Amino acid sequence: MKIKKGDIFVIGFLLIFSLAFSFIISKITSQNRGNILRIEQDSKIIKEVPLDKDQEFKISYGGHYNIVKIKDGKAYVSDADCQDQICTHMSPIHDVGETIICLPNRLFLEVYSSDGADSREDSIDKVIR
Repeated sequence: MKIKKGDIFVIGFLLIFSLAFSFIISKITSQNRGNILRIEQDSKIIKEVPLDKDQEFKISYGGHYNIVKIKDGKAYVSDADCQDQICTHMSPIHDVGETIICLPNRLFLEVYSSDGADSREDSIDKVIR
């Protein structure tokens, strides 16, 4: 089987197209990076902290706790005393609209941007069928 000129053209076109598509997608996703972590407990905002400073703090509720860490611009729950531990296994969040939720401790973490690009008003939540 011999490679023809047309085959090389198609392969080259697909390669250039895929690289351009990857570049565009990376630019779009990098614009969604948030800079503030909003921490809510029992539907009340208890703290808003910047993501640009590494820090760790303990949030207590009803005799239970969550330890939230911010490192390298990403926030995550490093430890919790809830039974299911789902919140501690979630990936770190850093993009606008990303959340971590601990239902037993009624904790809600959300990333948003201080420039007004708040995920609650400006975007569609989810579609469930």
